[in-house]
Amino acid sequence: MSKKTLIKEIISFLVLAIIFVAVSFFASQHKDQLAGVVGAGGILGIFGFIILTAIFVIFVIPLDIAFLIPLGAHIWGPIPTAGMSIAGWVLGSAVAFGAARRFGAPLVEKLIGLDRIRVIEKRMPKRDLFLSVIALRLLVSVDILSYALGLFSRMGWGSYILATAIGVTPFGFYFAYTSILPFWYQIAAIGAAVLLASVIVVRYGIQREP
Repeated sequence: MSKKTLIKEIISFLVLAIIFVAVSFFASQHKDQLAGVVGAGGILGIFGFIILTAIFVIFVIPLDIAFLIPLGAHIWGPIPTAGMSIAGWVLGSAVAFGAARRFGAPLVEKLIGLDRIRVIEKRMPKRDLFLSVIALRLLVSVDILSYALGLFSRMGWGSYILATAIGVTPFGFYFAYTSILPFWYQIAAIGAAVLLASVIVVRYGIQREP
C-alpha cells in the first residue's frame, strides 16, 4: 500500500469517527423527538434499520457504524441496536457473498474493484476456514470480506453465515454502547477503534472500517 493511499485511509477513519461522535451528540440531545418519529413507524422502523444496514454493506457505504448505530442506540437502546446491526450485517454480507459466488468477478469489480479483493485472497487460509473467517471479521470490513469469500473460497453458506454472525457480534455491542458513553469516554473508545484500524492498515494493508 502506497503512502498516499495509507494517508487517505487513515483520514477516512478520522472522518468516520468525527461523524460517529457528532451523530451520537445530536441523538443524545434530541432522542425524545427521534424516538417519537421512529416510534410512529413501529416495527417498520426496526426493519428499516436492518435493511438500510444491509444496503450499506452490499454497496460498500461506510455509514452503518458512523451514522445508524448512534441514532439507534439513543432511540432503542444499545442492546436492541446491537442486535439489529448484527442482523443487518449478516443479511448484507450474505447477499454480497451470494452475489459474488453467483455472478463472479465482473460484478465485484463494478462494485468495489478487484484490487481490494486480491489483498484478502492472498491472506485467505486454506485450512480451518471457519475459525479464520471469525478472526478475519475482526480485521476486515464486512462487505470486502464477503465478496472475497464468495469469489475465492469453497466455504458453505451455513458455515459462512454462522462465522460472520460470531465475528461481527463484538463490534455490534462495542459501538452501540460507545454511542451512549459520556463525551470523553466516547472519544477514548472511538480513538482506540481508529488506532486499531490504522494499525491493521499499516501492518497488513487491509482496510477495516473503524
